[in-house]
Amino acid sequence: MKKTRYIFLILLLAVGQNSFAQQESQFINVMNNPYMINPAAGGMNGVMHFELTSRSQWLGYNGGPRTFMLTGNSEIKVGSKNDRVLSEFNTEDKALFSDPSATLGKIKHVVGGRALNDVIGPFAKTSVFGSYAIHLPFTKKLNFGLGVGIGWSNFRIDQERVILYQEDDASYAQFLGTSSAQNILDANAGLIFYNDNFVGGISMVQLLKNKSSFSDIATESFFNRHYFLTAKYRFDFENKISVEPIVVAKIAENSPVSLDAGIRFAYNRGAWLGIQYRTSNAIVFQLGANVIKNLYVAYGYEAGIGKIRTANNGTHEIQLGFYLGKNRNMDREIKGDS
Repeated sequence: MKKTRYIFLILLLAVGQNSFAQQESQFINVMNNPYMINPAAGGMNGVMHFELTSRSQWLGYNGGPRTFMLTGNSEIKVGSKNDRVLSEFNTEDKALFSDPSATLGKIKHVVGGRALNDVIGPFAKTSVFGSYAIHLPFTKKLNFGLGVGIGWSNFRIDQERVILYQEDDASYAQFLGTSSAQNILDANAGLIFYNDNFVGGISMVQLLKNKSSFSDIATESFFNRHYFLTAKYRFDFENKISVEPIVVAKIAENSPVSLDAGIRFAYNRGAWLGIQYRTSNAIVFQLGANVIKNLYVAYGYEAGIGKIRTANNGTHEIQLGFYLGKNRNMDREIKGDS
């Protein structure tokens, strides 16, 4: 437990240093599913995990940012062992079931994937990534994992949504009018430490730092590497109440740090309410619940409090997730009772 808290403090200090922020899509409820930004963060619990996220910004304004992400990950069996890798989960199919617990003390092989579509104005990005991670015991009560993801991204400009000040702009016709898309191969990587109370990680996306170019026309821009640092610790109290301080930092070259710091309150690890402050002058509210049949729903609202808040109209984010565990082993229960 002491080693876990030391790691938590190190991560908190790390995200507090002067650094840079990121330009990738950011999410309100990322600590519900750290795999969204870290390929090492799948398979921490003994269940399959699938999630769909929808994020909408600047509602009421044409061309406001829209993001959709689908993720899935699971531990897999490697070798000839007969034991199943998934744990039994919510076998009674009850509502407000508790989140799955971390599985510790063994080597785990984890595979996963994510698909993303991100649109803002005339610009759009679609990406598909697959990942592999290996998790190892760090101590008897703490695991760490290393993961890497490889995939394809397509960046494009929707010319039908481009409005020109000068309709016969020759530069646009030559540069973007004939070269409005780019496909790249890219990678991401991450490190995760975790137990049943703590999750802390470091990850990097756009690892290959591809140069931006459209067809044969090269630019001086790069898809810069982006770094994410995350930390969460759960303090359990009586009456099934728990409190979770959360920190998420997003870092990129030549930009100010984007830091989320907040706290989440949970009941029975099955319903939660949280509030966070984002250094880009926003207050973030979140709530969610594990509803029924291994299904959970989470909602987040981001309210701007800076000078541009009147042009923001808030950000809405919805997550729909599903846990899938092993079927209940009735034979084993009967033998145990006999």
